[in-house]
Amino acid sequence: MPGVTKYNLVDDAHDLRIPAHNEDVFQHGVCFEAKYIGSLEVGRPGSRMEIVAAMRRIRYEFKLKNVKKKKVNIIVSTDFVRVILRKKRKRKESWSWDDSAVLVTQDPIYRIFYVSHDAQDLKIFSYIARDGQSNVFRCNVFKSKRKSQAMRIVRTVGQAFDVCHQLSLQTAD
Repeated sequence: MPGVTKYNLVDDAHDLRIPAHNEDVFQHGVCFEAKYIGSLEVGRPGSRMEIVAAMRRIRYEFKLKNVKKKKVNIIVSTDFVRVILRKKRKRKESWSWDDSAVLVTQDPIYRIFYVSHDAQDLKIFSYIARDGQSNVFRCNVFKSKRKSQAMRIVRTVGQAFDVCHQLSLQTAD
């Protein structure tokens, strides 16, 4: 195998400097599947430790209450992060956007304060967004099927924020 050597064993999929998606994709939205654990209001986080503590508190409280995780689709675009319930579909039905889907939460991308995965359980990730009317911070916690998927979702939300910021700079000029 001439193409494989001990020098090119680096997997570029985990290189944070390389964008996860093409910028044009964010106009329509990137869809991910995950399980929604829950959300709670939190105070304005001052450090990473407070954010991780909020994420773990939500997991713990929802586990104590025996709340079942909901299967959801997370759609990330330059406009918003939308979380909708996934429904069981008939096999013959073609895939299309379902306007009757139950919306769990939707936050404008510019109101997202923080997004990260849990260092102890890499399948768990969350984002904190500020509500428009009440200025209250809400932490939404999710669980993905694989660690790599959780890291990809976190990177995608971060990249959507960057693309949104670049678009706002272009319109300001």
